[in-house]
Amino acid sequence: MTLKDLMMTTTAKNKYLQSYLLALVAFFVVGITCFILIFASTFIPRERIVNSIARSYAAIESRGDYPLFFSEEPKFRYDGFTDGLMMQRSIRDRDMTAFEDIVLAPYYAIGADTPGGSGTGGVSPTQSLLLMVSDPQLENNRDYVLYWHGYVVPLRVLLSFMSPMSIIVLNCVIFALLSFLVFEVFRRTGGWAFGSAFIVSLLLTFAWIAPLGFQFFTSFLLAFLATLVLYYLLQKGSRRVWIVALFLTTGLLTAFFDFLTTPLLTFLLPLALFLLWCAKKEIGRCFFHTLQYGVGWLLGYAGFWSAKWGLTASLKGFEYANSEFAYAITQRGGSAEGGLEYRIAAIYNNLYQLVSMRPDGSILMGEFFMLTGLVLFVAAVIWWLLVKASKTETTQIKRALPLLLVAAGPYVWYFVVAGHSTFHSWFTYRLQMASVLAVIFFILLSIDWSGLRHSYQQKRGN
Repeated sequence: MTLKDLMMTTTAKNKYLQSYLLALVAFFVVGITCFILIFASTFIPRERIVNSIARSYAAIESRGDYPLFFSEEPKFRYDGFTDGLMMQRSIRDRDMTAFEDIVLAPYYAIGADTPGGSGTGGVSPTQSLLLMVSDPQLENNRDYVLYWHGYVVPLRVLLSFMSPMSIIVLNCVIFALLSFLVFEVFRRTGGWAFGSAFIVSLLLTFAWIAPLGFQFFTSFLLAFLATLVLYYLLQKGSRRVWIVALFLTTGLLTAFFDFLTTPLLTFLLPLALFLLWCAKKEIGRCFFHTLQYGVGWLLGYAGFWSAKWGLTASLKGFEYANSEFAYAITQRGGSAEGGLEYRIAAIYNNLYQLVSMRPDGSILMGEFFMLTGLVLFVAAVIWWLLVKASKTETTQIKRALPLLLVAAGPYVWYFVVAGHSTFHSWFTYRLQMASVLAVIFFILLSIDWSGLRHSYQQKRGN
């Protein structure tokens, strides 16, 4: 090894070390900031929030728990049930300290088996919310310790001077603006076809209805913002050392703000941009960077969620915390439901929701996967014929291959978090927005379109 090679290796190692140290510092700084923000939000006057919600009483009542949009099928509805719970959580418990309110996340629920316990108990959080608004003297009777419920920070601030329906209008405006900016990011990185692919992925997965409620909106908001920040870092060579920290803190913020909707999207969408940028710049080691950023995101997500377990244990004891969080992992992971077949069924449920206009289960799982396999086989043959006709170089295909990892990401998530992905497939299917986007990117990048056009012109000339 020459002196020049040694110096380059040392410089590379120093950059990696610097990026990891920055990520570690970012984890603690952002984590502490999140706790300070949620703590400060508990001091926003409860009465102002209740009065704001009361201004939309009729609209909330008419929406109900599962408002329909476009069709009566579950895939076209949004989650008023959880929106009601989220608005309840924005109302500070009058009998608890700020720390207890943050950790225990109390709320009021109605139903014969409601008192006591933890989790989404009760018949209808929407009706519970309306009762609480009508009778402010009602006392909370359930806890929900499993999440940080960080969404209450912006929700409390906005509800202090806006009604819930006004916030939804604001959500729609923000969603439209950020969608345009992300479109521009992909367009500037790859071209018009790549920007259009992003719009197509939004349309096919009905992601555009996300801002019509509170629950679905968070993961899309974080995914869009992370993608925009990543684009900025990629344009500044000296700033790329912050990319690991970006993915780590994005995972942390997802654990803090999101209510387990489509959390992996906050990793896969910016990753798709990074891999597109690498392919266009002909930069190697994409698989290594994908693994590096994936581990960073996972450590941020799981690490900060684990911090909630620590706070719960400090307040309620280790036995209570272990019981609640162990049950959550088992139930949401599907371990208590069944084995391999159950996990494959989770993939089936979500894929079926995506491709079917009426996902009524009329096509059985075996038949569905046979049809899916046949479609994929035909698509692969057509792709290969296009590759051969265009005389695409192997190196070009290799540069596009990492995008298939993004495409596979949602199905790995469904397999691992099978319980939650099965029961809530009517909204978790939107995570496949990343799959649709990545597959289109792969096709666009892995075929030499100019070569294909030249080959076609030659055949016409002959």
